[in-house]
Amino acid sequence: LNLPSKWNPSKEKIFPGTDLRYTDNFDDVNNLEVIVTKGGKEPSTGSEFLNSISYLFGETTKTDFESKSEGGFKPNTAAQISVLSADVSKKNGKNYYEFELLTRTADGNEGGRHQLISAASSNGNLYVFRAQAGD
Repeated sequence: LNLPSKWNPSKEKIFPGTDLRYTDNFDDVNNLEVIVTKGGKEPSTGSEFLNSISYLFGETTKTDFESKSEGGFKPNTAAQISVLSADVSKKNGKNYYEFELLTRTADGNEGGRHQLISAASSNGNLYVFRAQAGD
């Protein structure tokens, strides 16, 4: 794994199943993670896969919130994901996923996050590699 010299290992485990995490010394918005989750049904489509890892994008736990339009978002919307590219393939009985995403939240940091996600699903385990950079 080749990383910029100013990226360091982090003991912080923001998401369940985090096996490895590196963050940028200067801005921890820039980071990468390897996440392994066990059990559950293997996602067969790209949308099923994105739903299975939606917690990575800051899904809200409160569904009845009300908000005004902020940062270009329509009312009552707190986040937006743009799928820039997607690829789902199956090889030797294993599902492979690759996504390039741009995520934005209405939290005052409207610049967003660029995320590259590569994952494989096998025998009920989901292996996710996610690299994120601030926009």
